[in-house]
Amino acid sequence: MAVIYEGATEQVRQIVRDHAVLRRRLERRSGALCEAVESGVPFERLMMTLRDYLAGEILPHAKAEERTLYQAAATQARGSDLVGALSAEHRALAYLAGRLRPGTDGSEAAKVSEWIATLFAGHVARVNDLLLPALTGSGADLAALLADMHQPPPAGPAPSRQPEAYSQP
Repeated sequence: MAVIYEGATEQVRQIVRDHAVLRRRLERRSGALCEAVESGVPFERLMMTLRDYLAGEILPHAKAEERTLYQAAATQARGSDLVGALSAEHRALAYLAGRLRPGTDGSEAAKVSEWIATLFAGHVARVNDLLLPALTGSGADLAALLADMHQPPPAGPAPSRQPEAYSQP
């Protein structure tokens, strides 16, 4: 169960729950990869499953946050420093995801997997504990922002599902 601060709106509770689900699913995939490496069993399929989860769920979620919550925080909640730090974490996640590729040895895959899980857990905690209260306090329309997050991004070049497509540090 996700920990939600007192006085949170339904929209904040929904975002916190969504983050908890993403985090748990990421941790399960990362843990399975690390256990396979520790046990000396084939890990490549698990590594690609983790990479696909990052490319298909985590990184698109990050892009949606940036175009909705982060824009609102930078303009309405005067949170540009926080937004900059959170965006840098997105770039770091994409960079690390890009290191999970065919040919990566087990110890490297496990190490990168742990880094990703740790970074993401801290990231969602900062969004939940710092960004969301700032948005709520600024009077941002969280219902509209949440609805916008679940809309497809504006038309443009077709996005790649490869982690490298996300800007790297």
